[in-house]
Amino acid sequence: MLKLIEPSVQYLEFYLEAYDEYAVNCVETYAFADPRCQDIFKKFDDYKNERDLKPNRVGADYYWLVDDEKKYFIGEISIRHRLTTALLQYGGHIGYGVRYSEWNKGYGTLMLKLALEKANAMGLGKVLITCDDDNAASAKVMENNGFQLRDKVINVFDGCAVLTRRYWKTLS
Repeated sequence: MLKLIEPSVQYLEFYLEAYDEYAVNCVETYAFADPRCQDIFKKFDDYKNERDLKPNRVGADYYWLVDDEKKYFIGEISIRHRLTTALLQYGGHIGYGVRYSEWNKGYGTLMLKLALEKANAMGLGKVLITCDDDNAASAKVMENNGFQLRDKVINVFDGCAVLTRRYWKTLS
């Protein structure tokens, strides 16, 4: 059965595989943390409890989409507790990544749907998600979950302009 869970050592081996799949395939749209270089469970707990965060970072809850029958990690999604001025431009409330070998199977859409239930329970009344304009798959995931394109803005990273789509959804 597919479900969202809090990060668990039980799935760490598969999480590491997902991290490596991104590295091998040069995926940069979402960054899984490298469990070989840091205690990712401490990192997730620090974000959840807004403790020891780097400047300009906000608290966030992390969840993993897993197949609990196969004991298999599929993807990660984070829900930020609030937005900074920078996150209003790029990033939004929610960030997610599906392991490369599981792309185009509907897992992103399902993971976002389940995360919206969590965001609603957290008291977020309106949710922003962004993606690069050329990331059609991510845009489709958002649109499949009822997000409305508000606008497109230009962001500059390391001297390069990136056109960003900003999607909003009001939660009930």
